Amino acid sequence: DEIVLALRGARRWYSEWFAPYPWRELRLSEFPDLRTYAMGSPTNITFSEGIGFLTRSEPKSDAPFWVTAHEAAHQWWGNILVPAARPGADVLSEGMAHFSTILLIGQVKGRQQQFAFLRQIEDQYANTRRADAERALARVDGSRPADGLIIYDKGGWTAWMMMQLIGRERMLAGLRDFIAAWRDRQDDHPVLQDYLAHLRRYAPDTTAYDAYVRQWYWDVVVPEYRLSDARAVRRGGAWEVRGVVRNAGSGTMPVEIAAVRGVRFADVKQGEEPWRDARATVVLGPKQSRTVVIRCGFVPERLIADPDFRVLQLERQKATTRIECASPVAAGGTTERRPAPRS
Repeated sequence: DEIVLALRGARRWYSEWFAPYPWRELRLSEFPDLRTYAMGSPTNITFSEGIGFLTRSEPKSDAPFWVTAHEAAHQWWGNILVPAARPGADVLSEGMAHFSTILLIGQVKGRQQQFAFLRQIEDQYANTRRADAERALARVDGSRPADGLIIYDKGGWTAWMMMQLIGRERMLAGLRDFIAAWRDRQDDHPVLQDYLAHLRRYAPDTTAYDAYVRQWYWDVVVPEYRLSDARAVRRGGAWEVRGVVRNAGSGTMPVEIAAVRGVRFADVKQGEEPWRDARATVVLGPKQSRTVVIRCGFVPERLIADPDFRVLQLERQKATTRIECASPVAAGGTTERRPAPRS
């Protein structure tokens, strides 16, 4: 059922986002678990039973849907649009298939699963990358052992972050026009540079776009956020949170810092407290630190960097800290310090 849901969703939404599906059929063919892979040929996805049919579907992590969404995306990224056989060009097939999967999961399954998929591919990239041998996306060619996860996972994330920079509707319009410009050409095939030059036309701020492209496609950068000294005091009917944010990694990106309370996607029936947050945005370069100030109308528990998975980063589990709250107990200025309640 999850595989069929993904096929139907892909045919509908990818057609709307990228280009109308040009064929009559879109089917998936199972083969035995002698090999574990899937391949999206035109109209027919060949799919190992070991990565879909024998995989348990979980409410928070639906692998059969995810893999089907990725392979279905190859009807557009790889079949309708055929990239050149050049360094970086595989990002236009595998990276864009991952980007499409991110969008489809959000559209059909919701933000909880979308965040789970983003976390998974971020973890895969972060835990298997070889920092001393990693090449930029525009130069990666699949010849090194870790190239695959750079092309798939980092490639998908960079398109996802580009959409935050350009805007969703502008990004989708640019992708539709890019496919339309290249799909019927017999004399040439696009490389990554063609894609980047084309999308620049849709950027509302070309200076910011150029800086982003230089970092994420022509250099090797990955932020790594750390939070410390998080304290909150009661001021004028609200809580004022102060904390130090540090980029221990590389790259310069705007990142949201959230003071939060409760559980994201809380199960109220299980007694989980619903999520509340208040946010501020900071821009940090490599090794830079900054104090962030956030006002919120609730007693905050934690300070979190990038709560909505908008910036690829290393060691995301460390990008959070508890908030120490201080509340007045009497007129005259003495205060009582207490830790925030445990979530």
